[in-house]
Amino acid sequence: MVMLLQIELLAIFTAVLLLFLVIFGSWRRRCNNKKFRLVIFTAYTLSTYVLTYALGLMRDAPMHNELFPVWAMFLMVTLGSTDSISAYSLEDNEQWKRSNWQLVIKSIWLFLLIGWYFGDRSNEMIATECLSFVLAVKYDERARALLAASQHSLERNSKVVADYMSREHENGDASSGEVDPVSMRGYTYVVRGEEERWANTFVRTKRFIKRCLGTKEKAVQAAGYRMTLEKDKLITIEKVWKCEGRLLNIQGGDPTNNLKDICLSFALFKLLRLRYAGYSLPQETYKKTWNLIRQGLLLQEDGYKRAFQIVEVELTFLFDFFYTKYGIIFLPGRSLIKLMEFMSVVMGIWATTSLLKDYKRSKNNCQLATMPNGLSVEVFVTSVMIVLFMIVELMQFFFMGFSEWAKVILICKYVQKKSWQENTWIERIIKALCGVRLLKPWERKLRQYSFLESYSYKPCKLLNNESMVAYIDQTRDGQKESSSIKLREEVKEAVFRALESKSDIKLENGQASLRKNDLFEKLSWACKLETQTQVIMVWHIATSFCENQKPVRSGSAGWTNFSVATSLSKYLAYLVAFAPRLLPDHPYVVEYVFDRVIIEAKIFFKGCKTMEERVNKMKGNSNSAHEESNSSSAHEEPVVIQGAQLGNQLVNDLKDEEMIWMVLADFWVELILYVAPSDNAKAHAEHLSRGGEFVTHLWALLSHAGIQRDPPSI
Repeated sequence: MVMLLQIELLAIFTAVLLLFLVIFGSWRRRCNNKKFRLVIFTAYTLSTYVLTYALGLMRDAPMHNELFPVWAMFLMVTLGSTDSISAYSLEDNEQWKRSNWQLVIKSIWLFLLIGWYFGDRSNEMIATECLSFVLAVKYDERARALLAASQHSLERNSKVVADYMSREHENGDASSGEVDPVSMRGYTYVVRGEEERWANTFVRTKRFIKRCLGTKEKAVQAAGYRMTLEKDKLITIEKVWKCEGRLLNIQGGDPTNNLKDICLSFALFKLLRLRYAGYSLPQETYKKTWNLIRQGLLLQEDGYKRAFQIVEVELTFLFDFFYTKYGIIFLPGRSLIKLMEFMSVVMGIWATTSLLKDYKRSKNNCQLATMPNGLSVEVFVTSVMIVLFMIVELMQFFFMGFSEWAKVILICKYVQKKSWQENTWIERIIKALCGVRLLKPWERKLRQYSFLESYSYKPCKLLNNESMVAYIDQTRDGQKESSSIKLREEVKEAVFRALESKSDIKLENGQASLRKNDLFEKLSWACKLETQTQVIMVWHIATSFCENQKPVRSGSAGWTNFSVATSLSKYLAYLVAFAPRLLPDHPYVVEYVFDRVIIEAKIFFKGCKTMEERVNKMKGNSNSAHEESNSSSAHEEPVVIQGAQLGNQLVNDLKDEEMIWMVLADFWVELILYVAPSDNAKAHAEHLSRGGEFVTHLWALLSHAGIQRDPPSI
């Protein structure tokens, strides 16, 4: 009796965990809350172990209950149904063999359980047979999603796009120099068409049918050792923009290019995936994309909004590829399988419902209890599981239908099929589906860290000590995050305008902004420190000093520059404290410098309890030792003192409040562009599952343009 109660409670608990994952699995890219991430991780990890334990109890239970296999089947199918979270981390993708074999072993155990209970009774087997097909499909999708997102598989599958892009600048109008980033003439970047190389079974079947019908395929001569694509069968950016259908026409259904931009995001996502796979592109391609950004996306007054939205959707595709099953679900040939899966789900639910109607307890069945209305607890548990399973499946199809992947496929089909372009109803359906955005793609926040407010923070020693290092991430002294703020429009506009104004692709760590404001001789010393981490911390401390000495009220003349400078200053300080792998210096160098600066601050501000006292202490360090760029002591003072001296220079030498904040805003805008390029694509991919980072959006944009910075000195 107790074991039966355990099994029923575990079945319901597991079903609820899996439903939670289905609903909130993709929320990880919209939320950076640590507690939420912990709940997702717990549900993701615990669901597998609880399910395994429940299967073991069902197999070893002394009582005989013919609903056990039905429960087990529903739970196993639901476990594989979580399209929105195929992997919790990138490491899960690399361990695809272990994960997939674990699923195989669970499936074998499940079928042994079915055979043990049902034997040759065909009426009970109908439900499990229908659900077995669904189980096979969903587990195959999950297995292939993990495999496709692994490093080795990504390198192999991306080569065809890499080889195509190595010669893309020689195609069509591009070879003659007639390239237009507004009309996309000459931009033959791949949107769809190369995926058939992934769907091997589908491709082989299609070729077999062609051979049976006597259709000969035209041989494609490979250029050197490069993989080739049949250009006529590809959907490219140029073809999407050239489409004459009313739906994509500027004078018709897409005057602001919203629909076409989804395809552009998908094409850029494939280029970004090449970066993760380790492939490089020719300089001609980088120049074309740089012109696309500057002279195409940022051409209009509010072009920065369009550029940011394109990058947002592009990173949505990248997140889905690494952490969900969408990349496999939407491969060519999978639509028929999904239809068969849906029919099997319907038949499985119908068979299970029929089984419940005829369910009677025999003397071999253990009865737990009867509900007040006479319904058995076992039937009630099964009914609950059916309802949860139906909710899961309906939500999956709902999310899938409105996903960006589905929109790309529909638009590409529209470009490909002339009959669709002449059908008003199809155009209305596509426009309606593409016009729906269920939730924002990312958190759209700037995380903040204020050094002067948090340097004295000491974490709880109960969890943050030597004995717990091997079990949980440690919080270090001074690591207290400030409240996140909304990513304001003025910040995005300032950064994108600075990018647009660049005449070349050379990035500097703020020195160009000082030359622009005729302050290079006085302030350049603060840009020539030993590490970029020191540069960030010195300027952050100086900005915090100015924020207290020269605050600007909202709505006044200098508010925009004040907002840009303070928010970017605290954001880059946040990256130092919490995301060192996204910065130019070696991650441990960043951590070490941060820890040393925390110790220096505790000594320097000893006895200062309030912010006012700390600012006054900094005002007392108005030494002008760093006013000359060739000062021998420029690298010898502690970072806190250097920050105080820089802050005093800004306040005392500039005096004009608006000038101070214009200089700081220009500096921080340039510095975040300098920080953004990175060879550590994995670190950016990991942060996609934590709410996303503003610097990752800039990294994606600069990666397409081939913009890089000089390597750090150490």
